[in-house]
Amino acid sequence: MEQAFSNFKSTKLKRFEPIKSTPNLKCEKCRRTYTLHEFQNGYTYKDGCDCAMIEQAKKTHERKVVMAAFSNSTHDESIKDATVNNYKPQNKSQKYAKETAVEYVTNFSLDNPRTIIYQGSYGTGKSHLAFAITKALRDKGYKVAFMHIPDLMDRIKNTYNKNSLQSTDELIEELSTLDLLVLDDVGVEDTQHTLGKLFSIVNKRQNMNNIYTTNFTKQQLQRTQDWERISTRMNKNARPVKLVGDDWRETASW
Repeated sequence: MEQAFSNFKSTKLKRFEPIKSTPNLKCEKCRRTYTLHEFQNGYTYKDGCDCAMIEQAKKTHERKVVMAAFSNSTHDESIKDATVNNYKPQNKSQKYAKETAVEYVTNFSLDNPRTIIYQGSYGTGKSHLAFAITKALRDKGYKVAFMHIPDLMDRIKNTYNKNSLQSTDELIEELSTLDLLVLDDVGVEDTQHTLGKLFSIVNKRQNMNNIYTTNFTKQQLQRTQDWERISTRMNKNARPVKLVGDDWRETASW
């Protein structure tokens, strides 16, 4: 029994012993000398060089930043599982909208920012596609957020509370630094407060990657001077994509 346990212990410990060690290697990055230990499970460790550990810590931090940005998103529960693949176009306009989403994700670039304006009636999949793009780019490591306009305005109003941990300016600045910002349901609120804050956000987001969804036409979004100022900035580097069709939400649920 004692011999069997000794053999078992020896086998287990070997998992933590290198099968090969190569000394006197030099890191091209930090120029330090290290010993490379190779283990049976394929794991390698550079004794004397911390570059790999620093890089991993950096990636972990960046991932936390990405997830923190996305956690600010406000969206309807009905689209939480939305992906580009599970969007089922019913006509040519919706097929083009899906193709645009695929192209946007595939060619997304911080150096060549672009905007999509998904415009159309209720239930044609504008928010579905916009949220799907948001998640796809989050998974690629970009800082993104999807903001439903009414919820965003409520959040801005909450910053007026003296106990708020974030000021209005800090919130708007946070939105202005995202790699992609999606503003969902532009035009659904028409108060002076909304118009003022929306202008501040859209103005700061010029020459950046944005997606806007709206039920209103371009003409309706230019119905007043305030809206015209907002619309002009929304349309910079933008591709308008119009969706037509029946409301998906009116189909039978079983």
